[in-house]
Amino acid sequence: MLRQDRCTQNDYVRLFADSAEPFRWLCYTLTGDEELSEKILSAAFAQSLKGADCVFRDWMVSWARRIIIQACISLLRPTVHSLEGYDCPRSREFSGGISDQLELALGQPSDALQQRLLHLSALPRFIFVLRALEGYSRHETALLLDIGDRACESIFISALEAVQPKLYVLRPAATDPQLVAI
Repeated sequence: MLRQDRCTQNDYVRLFADSAEPFRWLCYTLTGDEELSEKILSAAFAQSLKGADCVFRDWMVSWARRIIIQACISLLRPTVHSLEGYDCPRSREFSGGISDQLELALGQPSDALQQRLLHLSALPRFIFVLRALEGYSRHETALLLDIGDRACESIFISALEAVQPKLYVLRPAATDPQLVAI
């Protein structure tokens, strides 16, 4: 393999400058803390510079995102305190197909999605971001977060239900029409 296929420190400087907002969005969505997000981004940038020549240019963006995700996981250590609130997906009926629900969730503006995600506890938030936004499989997500595959799927479905955009209908009333969530 030619050396020119490898990243340089300058490549990472440009990447972090050009991708500052998406990286910040990812980090803040995972941590829910702006100050912590900035510390993680700085550490991820420093780590990227150290190992720049070990990564192929084609993998640079995914490598940087993975460094950010792993830093968030190590600092926040999202865990399952109790699985009582999470039913096994086989034992519960999921209203609508997962792909339809995912399309609805991801179709909302990123700020609205981020706000809904920030209302979740850390583990469901991490699972949703890794699976739905970063494209990790259920198994990869479970391994990263040190949980079982079934728990990962169940928590993902619960998180997916929680971040659905609210649909409203206009209910005519005798005195004042109202918007009612359905």
